[in-house]
Amino acid sequence: MDKQEFKTNIQSLIDQLETRIDDLGDKIEDIADDVKDEYAGQIERMKKLKDDLVEKLEQYDLLSDSKWDVVKDSAASFMSKVAEAWREDFEKVKDAFSKGEK
Repeated sequence: MDKQEFKTNIQSLIDQLETRIDDLGDKIEDIADDVKDEYAGQIERMKKLKDDLVEKLEQYDLLSDSKWDVVKDSAASFMSKVAEAWREDFEKVKDAFSKGEK
């Protein structure tokens, strides 16, 4: 993975998170009161993940190409871990929403 590909992948993940957060935020009024707090907490964790991604992207953007060569392997690992964390949080939010529909 090169630096530009990494930046593109991170930006795509940020865009997806923003879309999901907005969609889920719009639905919060449609769920049962007893799960709203849990649901809102999951959305906040997704927002934090998005903010962390934005910060990381800014940091990686400042790296010179020679420094990028040193961190590129960890960047691929970082992408994988972020994608997994995002999927886990999204599934938890989806589950909270499903509980609210019952």
